[in-house]
Amino acid sequence: MKKYIALALTLCCLAPALLKGQDVDSVATNQSTQPRYYTPTSVPDPKVFGQEYYVSDPDRFLRPATIDAINSICHNLYHSVEVELAVVLVGNFDEDKWLAADFCQQLFNGWGIGGSERNTGVLLFFSYGTRDIRIHTGYGMEGLLPDAVCDMIIADNIYALSDGDYNKGILGMVQGIAEQLLTKEAKEELLLGWTPKRYNSDDDLIYHYIYLSFILLIVMTSIALSRINKADKASFEKRPAIIEKTDNLSKGIGCLSVFFPLTLPLLFFAFRKQRKTLRDVPYECPGCGKKMQKLPKEDFDRVSSEADKIENRLHIFQFDYWRCPSCGETHAARFKDKAYSRYSDCKQCGEHAVAYRDCTVKVHPTYSERGEGSKRYQCEVCGNVSYVPYSIPSLFEQEQERIREQQRKEAERRSSYSGGSSRSSSGSWGGGRSGGGGAGRKF
Repeated sequence: MKKYIALALTLCCLAPALLKGQDVDSVATNQSTQPRYYTPTSVPDPKVFGQEYYVSDPDRFLRPATIDAINSICHNLYHSVEVELAVVLVGNFDEDKWLAADFCQQLFNGWGIGGSERNTGVLLFFSYGTRDIRIHTGYGMEGLLPDAVCDMIIADNIYALSDGDYNKGILGMVQGIAEQLLTKEAKEELLLGWTPKRYNSDDDLIYHYIYLSFILLIVMTSIALSRINKADKASFEKRPAIIEKTDNLSKGIGCLSVFFPLTLPLLFFAFRKQRKTLRDVPYECPGCGKKMQKLPKEDFDRVSSEADKIENRLHIFQFDYWRCPSCGETHAARFKDKAYSRYSDCKQCGEHAVAYRDCTVKVHPTYSERGEGSKRYQCEVCGNVSYVPYSIPSLFEQEQERIREQQRKEAERRSSYSGGSSRSSSGSWGGGRSGGGGAGRKF
């Protein structure tokens, strides 16, 4: 009986230690694996999940419950005092290339954490491989979160990081930052000068809308008439380019007509009808100056070159052939067709008929090194073959792209479940900047 009692007491004493060890193991799952290397541009942006996401933890150092708690604090902080707090945990980065402060500076300004006008952004950065912890502040936060205060917040929680309890340490620092910024004095400073926008009865949007509609009508009409006049007087070489620009202008007027249906639709249809006749406007003969005549399509095979026939058959160009009735001189005007963008110029014959054929891999990529390959192109007119080298992303870069693609798909999936909810499927930071303020240390 005494043996059973002793065994029970031993188990009771060891149970907390076993549970604590199990908890630490679950927290530091990634410690046993080789940490990934990140750059400021390869750190996944949490805003792809939505505007209410502030934590980037691609290597999963934190529990989901901890991430939810941090997102809740950051969300409350933003809606209370318009401060954006980003929390980033990475496996490792190249210390030979960046100091932790430099890494944070590039990441901070790359994302644009904080508002663009007041620069109220804060970045809490953690690197497992380099043992770095840092609080990086925007220009507008250096008074409320000076270097000494940032260092104090880190010092109060760094013992948890040293013990491997990253959940407790990171959450404690987030809470410390929030407490510092939600004091009465901090709120008064952050909200200083903010006044509700009053409604101005003279600022009537309808009048501004009508005014802008007629301004756009005048401007677009002037541009359209100018393009048509230039096309009428242009030469064989210049008119096709001008007609192409009128096509882009026609599409632009059509898009604007959707937003300004009061004035622009009439201009759109009139301009589209007029530009269709531009290809039929007679050219002046370069030889004698007489008006030339457009040849019917039945004569195309007789007057066109072999290169023109190939480019016309492949839908690279459309051709109009013109002949002078006085001197008999013949000229061709060519216009880009639907397949033009799939081809490029040939260095040997000068024709726009070079097409992509295939590619070969010369050096296969590794996890840390990029690979090399070669793309083969061939001219449809003269048959000249050329090769263009290209770089193949490393396996690590491909993995990062796969992770970002999974994040985008996950964001789309969550958005589809949200239904009529006001939560956005993606978001963005405010465009803030940092001057390098803050504090950091090794843990």
